[in-house]
Amino acid sequence: MSEEFKDRERGQGPAAGSERTGAVEEERQDERVLDPGNLDAEHHALEIEFREYLDRGATEELRNLALELSPGDLSEVLRPLSVEDTTAVLKLLPPDDLAEVLSEIDNRSLSVLFALLDVDEIADLVEEMPSDDAADVIGELDEEQAAEVLAAMEEEERSEVAELLQYAPETAGGLMGKEYTTCTEEETVAEAAARLRALDVSDLEETHFVYVVDRRGRLTGRVPLIRLVISEPEVQVRDLMETDPLYVEVDLDQEEVASFAQRHDLISVPVVDHQMRLVGRITVDDVLDVMEEEATEDISRLAGVSVGEFGEQSAFRVARSRVPWLFGAMVAELGTATVLGHFEASLEARVTLVIYIPMIMAMAGNIGIQTSSVVVRGLATGEIDFYHVGRHLLREMGTAVLVGMAIALAIAGVSLLFSGDPSISLVLGLTMLLVVLFAATTGTGMPLLLHRLGADPAVATGPFITTANDMVSMAIYGGLATWMLKLGAVH
Repeated sequence: MSEEFKDRERGQGPAAGSERTGAVEEERQDERVLDPGNLDAEHHALEIEFREYLDRGATEELRNLALELSPGDLSEVLRPLSVEDTTAVLKLLPPDDLAEVLSEIDNRSLSVLFALLDVDEIADLVEEMPSDDAADVIGELDEEQAAEVLAAMEEEERSEVAELLQYAPETAGGLMGKEYTTCTEEETVAEAAARLRALDVSDLEETHFVYVVDRRGRLTGRVPLIRLVISEPEVQVRDLMETDPLYVEVDLDQEEVASFAQRHDLISVPVVDHQMRLVGRITVDDVLDVMEEEATEDISRLAGVSVGEFGEQSAFRVARSRVPWLFGAMVAELGTATVLGHFEASLEARVTLVIYIPMIMAMAGNIGIQTSSVVVRGLATGEIDFYHVGRHLLREMGTAVLVGMAIALAIAGVSLLFSGDPSISLVLGLTMLLVVLFAATTGTGMPLLLHRLGADPAVATGPFITTANDMVSMAIYGGLATWMLKLGAVH
């Protein structure tokens, strides 16, 4: 470990004075509280202030300003800065504070900072983090570096993190932490409280329950902290505990965990293995992170972009991630061109029909995206499931009929006003009605089908639906125009 880092940890280096511990505690107690109603403006003003200090090389001012902010606010202020500037600020922080900020910082800055630290320094930082955050950080390292960091950690922290790394990242096991307290039914309130007093203050901050286990470690109940506080010391835990507590198993997908916690208004969720042994717990801040992550994935698929684009500052890397999606959409749209080519003679016979093609394609795409977005959200929140879709399908089809009729009448009226040809108005009106019905059916049915097949329904709301609607809408339009020509309805 570097001497500078050791000195900072002892509170004797250039980043800290001789009374470092008491000073930091006082600073953290008096940390700046930003206005929640004007948060973006305050973050931007602080970003400018950080840039000014960085340009001037004002190290002490930088450190003091960074220590005034909460870890979450500091990570947001640093996000727009370059990796070099972010690293320069982070290296001024004492280990305890740095560990808190690293739990919030983006992976881009994290990887660069870790490249500047040696293994022992990284191990010291990771040991200061909650076990779930520590596992996430080590999971970002390459295999060789992760093994070295684990080897440099203290035995207790190493075993906890190593256990968490065994689980898939997007499961309850990969999401849980090891900071929880247990007791048995036979213990008294005084004994349970003694277990709590033995914990570090940092572990107590997110402790909401004492979990009750049997001699095999199997979860049998829980006791809210408030009950321990107000109960007599000699009362046994079995007389206070809530039996049959809600829990999740280690291999449950994180999206299902978040939905479960939201549905039951849980601030802490115990995690058990397949033998019902308590192995961890998930807190509400982890649930919120999962909800944000899943929403980001759904939005990226909705837009047809890569999840990695969010927070990326390199135009080249963003372009590289978008090109495959766009090339795929372009190739798929060749099908639409083929359909139009098939009806070329009909369109040439009445050139006026061509000018309405962009509007028909746009309307099909809009209807499909609207409908599928509602379904995807309903599936994500649990409001819609495959076994009870009848009422929702009926509503969407009824809505599509009403919307289709309104749009069909409107486009028929506008085309009649401009062209004065009732036959063209009839073709456009029928086309728009059928296109709206098809787009609504696709937008509703495809996410439900994918969900039933175990695929992510968000993938249905990107280029696939747009391309399918374009092809079918042009087939409908060209087919109706050809049919009307053959009947002599279009002169």
